[in-house]
Amino acid sequence: MDLYDLGEVSWWESQCYYHALAYLGREGLILCYPSSPYVCLGLHDDLDQEIDLEYCQRQRIPLFRRETGGGVVYLDKGQVFFQLVLRQDNSCLPLRRTRYYEQFLQPAISAYKYFGLPAKLKPPADLNAAGRKCSGNACGDIGKCTAYVGNLLVDFDYTVMSKILKVPGSQFRQYLRQTMQANMTTLKDWVNHSVGYDDLAALLVEGFKRQWGNLEARTLDDELIRKAKEIYVKTSNPEWIALPGRKHTERTIKIAEDILLLERRTGPDSSTAILLHNGKVEQMRFFGKAACFFSRADSLIGCEWHEDLLGRP
Repeated sequence: MDLYDLGEVSWWESQCYYHALAYLGREGLILCYPSSPYVCLGLHDDLDQEIDLEYCQRQRIPLFRRETGGGVVYLDKGQVFFQLVLRQDNSCLPLRRTRYYEQFLQPAISAYKYFGLPAKLKPPADLNAAGRKCSGNACGDIGKCTAYVGNLLVDFDYTVMSKILKVPGSQFRQYLRQTMQANMTTLKDWVNHSVGYDDLAALLVEGFKRQWGNLEARTLDDELIRKAKEIYVKTSNPEWIALPGRKHTERTIKIAEDILLLERRTGPDSSTAILLHNGKVEQMRFFGKAACFFSRADSLIGCEWHEDLLGRP
């Protein structure tokens, strides 16, 4: 297996090299981190529904739409990426791609455990430590290959993430930030000293060697660089970024594999935020003129969520 230990790269290179490997039909493992922040949409995300474009433009945060699944993520140098590209005829790949996460994420689990995080797989694609998400991952078929992409969270900016997402208002945004902080964790929460890219990359290499044997260190060649630039031209096209995606009747934000935050309009001047855990109501918050629902809130905690649970305004 070829290894591209790239270290710091530009924001767009942190996405385009694994796409390039896949389109060229070349297998390989890429390790890197971006030099500047950006927003990355999943292949099926809807830009208009998901992203606060005005905020991103004011802050000069670029957008990228990858060709793998998963949801919207905010990415910066506080995260280390590991990206594995395999040909679709590789005998290691199961017919159901999601079944490979258990193997793909073992190096990340081992790296976290080295620093004391009790990380484990939360199927199909999250890593979880002490009940809190510590890694979000995705996969997708690109050309004749399948790409698996993941990250290790050294730190995370919950405030910026809450601002790049399109939400109903400032109260909902504050609740979103608090919910993310309560349900996510990073290395910074567990380790009282700085953890650098080199430390994490070495642990990831060690883990992937256990799976693939020797990893052959490679440098970026002309073919790979040229293809990555072609992909950047395509993916920076506003029409590609604005491709229509899945729309929801209610604003729905995925916090983790089993945790969703919904917003339900309960009147012209009121709305309700519903936090779901495994499909059941865990918390409710009421904004605007929604006081009439406070009396019902306690009775709804623990109920299976369905569209008519709150009634219609």
